[in-house]
Amino acid sequence: MFKTLVCTIALCLSAGAFAQIYDLPIVFIDTEGKCLNHNIHAKIPATIKVLDGKSNNVADSSKGIQYDIGIKVRGSISRTFPKPNYSIEFHDSTGKDINVSLFGLPPSDDWILLGPYVDKSMVRNSFGHWLFRQTGRYSPRTKHFDLYINGGYRGVYMLVERIKRGKYRVDVNKIKETDTEGENLTGGYIWTFDLAKRDKETSDETEFEFSTSGGANVTLHYPITKKLANEQKDYLKKYLNDLEALFKDGKNGNEYENYVDVASTVDFMLLQELAQNTKGYYSNLFMHKSKDKTDEQGHKTAGKITLGPPGNFYIAFNNDRNEADSNWTIEQTYKAFNNPDGGIGLRLAEWPLKIWKDSVFQIEASKRWAELRSGVWHTKVMDAYLDSMKTYLKNAADRNFKRWPNLGKVSGQFDEDPEPIKYCRTTEIPAMNPTIKIGSNADTWDGEFEYVRQKAKERIAWMDKQFGFTEPASPVVFEPIIHEPDWRAEMGDTSEVRIDANNFSRLSPTNFYTVNGNVLEIHTNWGGTFALVDLNGAVLYKVHIKTGVTSLTIPAKARDKHWIATLNGKMMNR
Repeated sequence: MFKTLVCTIALCLSAGAFAQIYDLPIVFIDTEGKCLNHNIHAKIPATIKVLDGKSNNVADSSKGIQYDIGIKVRGSISRTFPKPNYSIEFHDSTGKDINVSLFGLPPSDDWILLGPYVDKSMVRNSFGHWLFRQTGRYSPRTKHFDLYINGGYRGVYMLVERIKRGKYRVDVNKIKETDTEGENLTGGYIWTFDLAKRDKETSDETEFEFSTSGGANVTLHYPITKKLANEQKDYLKKYLNDLEALFKDGKNGNEYENYVDVASTVDFMLLQELAQNTKGYYSNLFMHKSKDKTDEQGHKTAGKITLGPPGNFYIAFNNDRNEADSNWTIEQTYKAFNNPDGGIGLRLAEWPLKIWKDSVFQIEASKRWAELRSGVWHTKVMDAYLDSMKTYLKNAADRNFKRWPNLGKVSGQFDEDPEPIKYCRTTEIPAMNPTIKIGSNADTWDGEFEYVRQKAKERIAWMDKQFGFTEPASPVVFEPIIHEPDWRAEMGDTSEVRIDANNFSRLSPTNFYTVNGNVLEIHTNWGGTFALVDLNGAVLYKVHIKTGVTSLTIPAKARDKHWIATLNGKMMNR
């Protein structure tokens, strides 16, 4: 796991770099003399070191633990940006994958290093994932840092969790190759809908496993192909085909809620609409499904399709257009892809759009929009988050745009790197037609950052009108119930967690409520003050509850009102 660097960090770094004291963590990667660019499709061996103190000095690069890693450029379009994204995986001395915690996040053997290049605000991805976590659901956690590769400064990057199965990430059931019948066959699965067959050599994903009857390409992320039994593939394919069949031949999709978790679908789609994230509907449409379960009393719970977590947001918040569209993003995206009269020629699964247009679904979306906008998506809550990120990234932005002077310019594929990465020869790159270049919204970083805030608020105002909602003067609730994974204790680590607990936000499996008529059933491992609060902050009902399951009747004065359920002042989800 530990190696002597071919080019030691101390020798590789320029003399001026030693004066640099950074307010972000610093990551040093050395490829040991090997080229690392978009033409290298397999992970190459390298080493990594991380400095993560309150302040970090490049001169201290020898400190910290050094790990062996495999690394490669990731993505399709973005892989040809001069500041690309990377995939890394950690290895021990024998080459076996090992789990490592970075920046205090739950450990994993592989991570994404995201290079915000066309996103000159450097906040779109962290903002998008934060918004989804505010709903109480899991979204990849992010952390900004400064990156050096082979002694050269590569600018500000973001550490992002890979979307994968795990106790602290997408918490679906494990499934083994031998789980080929009964409830064990029904989950868990994680997949995406892909536009076209992916090339294993140029993509981080595997080839798609199958196409549905409607022509949607399914790529499995869990279980992986080599551990996927034919019965499991057949089960998931039939499940999706049966869902599609509800909308075929003039059918209106009756009982789609038996296949799809409506609440998660509402939250996912409202986020994509707020962010105007077209990629969220075609190349980053992740879904997962837990297995069916029968409890000791014989009650059955179906494991339904859950939309999310969301993927990339680098073209969201109007980064690929000048003005906000006065249209629903999902409808515009499907018009572009599935238009038989001159569409792009690629096909999306039809059922998400048809569910979105369902009148009952729209009622649920309107109600949920009011809940979120009255609290965790209130503009004052968003402003507080964005203000904190702007303060946090200010000095880092100055460093980044000295390294990447592309403010005020459209940027994208095959742009010139003013300081090419070491060990790669400079060669003429064949021109691509078209070459995608976007992201020129302001001449300064401050302008780019405020553009994101402005476009988010413009979109919110438009959606408020569509849903007939008026924002209250102050937020009713500021955050959802937080589930804090106790992964450090599990690993025998009792050191203090130095990151904000909000970074661990996810839908807590032990803190939620259900509604059956006028009866509320509250599940909690916290206990405390449970309250029903209307959208203006008035308390309609309040009671002290213990841990475990509590059943109570919704009081008459709350039955005809739209309320938010809170526990100890934090939002609970159904």
